[in-house]
Amino acid sequence: MNKPVLIASAHIDEPTYKPVGEILERSGYPVIVYQTDRVLSGEDQYTVDLTNKGELSIDYNGVSILPEWLSAAWYRKVGSFDLPYKEPEVAKQLYINNEVRHLHDMIWALYPADIWLSPPENLAHADRKLGQAMVAREVGFSIPQTIISSDWDTISAKLLQTDDSHMVIKMLRGVISDNNQLKAMYTHITDQQKVDHLKAYTYPFPAFYQPYIEKAREWRVTVVGEQVFSAAIYTDENARDDWRRLQTTEAVQFRKEKLPERIEERCIQYLGKMGLKFGAFDFIEKPDGEIVFLECNPNGQYGWLEEELGLPISEAIASELIKIAQQR
Repeated sequence: MNKPVLIASAHIDEPTYKPVGEILERSGYPVIVYQTDRVLSGEDQYTVDLTNKGELSIDYNGVSILPEWLSAAWYRKVGSFDLPYKEPEVAKQLYINNEVRHLHDMIWALYPADIWLSPPENLAHADRKLGQAMVAREVGFSIPQTIISSDWDTISAKLLQTDDSHMVIKMLRGVISDNNQLKAMYTHITDQQKVDHLKAYTYPFPAFYQPYIEKAREWRVTVVGEQVFSAAIYTDENARDDWRRLQTTEAVQFRKEKLPERIEERCIQYLGKMGLKFGAFDFIEKPDGEIVFLECNPNGQYGWLEEELGLPISEAIASELIKIAQQR
């Protein structure tokens, strides 16, 4: 019998990992789903024991999940979950999520890199957006100019050089607590007039500032191993700043379309340099056809594309995990 495959995630992400688990089970690989939120609530039991003799045990619901008892592992959203309280404080939720993420960074680093779809340490490295842009340029992608500054005048001088210039503001994490509500901070388009207003009461640090790029369409490209699943994104005027904000409305349409082969090849090269076997890329295609790299989420969502466009991404992930199991 094959050793189990470990999926490290949280119950809130079940719609994403469940189809992969079902494919693995049908292929003869038992699945253990470690769920961070159920451990936090006391519903599941998780124990790490490092004895004074250096002997390590890691048990989940009474089953050892040491790497030698596993065939492969997939690190999903272990730091993304709701607190198990009736009236949770959102600021506390963000704090505990952060603590759990750091705890897992320490524990999962004990597992060999070859067991993972994408090793957690590589995921952490690949999540740094400035480094993403540098690697993207290295493999041949076009990238936008990116400014990080504590001075509005510096930003304006570099990005708002004409009266009709626009730029975009992007937060690094993009999640805040506001009146005990968890809110996403989407990309915003601004100009010199708005910057002059902002100068009066706030500073531009920390954030990314980039020139606004006119777009013919956008792309969401999910890559698993060497399989590329591309979706073109068409938006109306209301969603031109950030399609995620109106993703479920008629303002945003997703279509299964083919990327140029050279872009697909660069996506695969990018993942190779990052030491990943999964990545969700975001691109803008300019009216002249130039495709510009925006970012690559090393653990991005893809379920809605699978449902809406029939892209077999879960099958590709399961196949990669089985390949890892067979190679080990």
